[in-house]
Amino acid sequence: MVGMRSDRARARARHLLATVYPIPEDDEFYRLRELAIDYIREADRLDAENGDAATESDELISAALDAMARDFFARALARTASQDDR
Repeated sequence: MVGMRSDRARARARHLLATVYPIPEDDEFYRLRELAIDYIREADRLDAENGDAATESDELISAALDAMARDFFARALARTASQDDR
């Protein structure tokens, strides 16, 4: 049950994010996306290695994605601000 709610929340967040801020066509976005995927894979690897519960893995993945999202939006806002100054 928790997984289903989590999946729905992720899908809703993805839709909202795509609506408000469409995917940019720049190399930095793809670099950050690959970095997020690497974080998720590392969290999964550590989870399997340590035999931790799935909930902890979800928390690690969520924390990694939150950090990536904060970095992404900070860069997007900085880029927008620098373009406004021109």
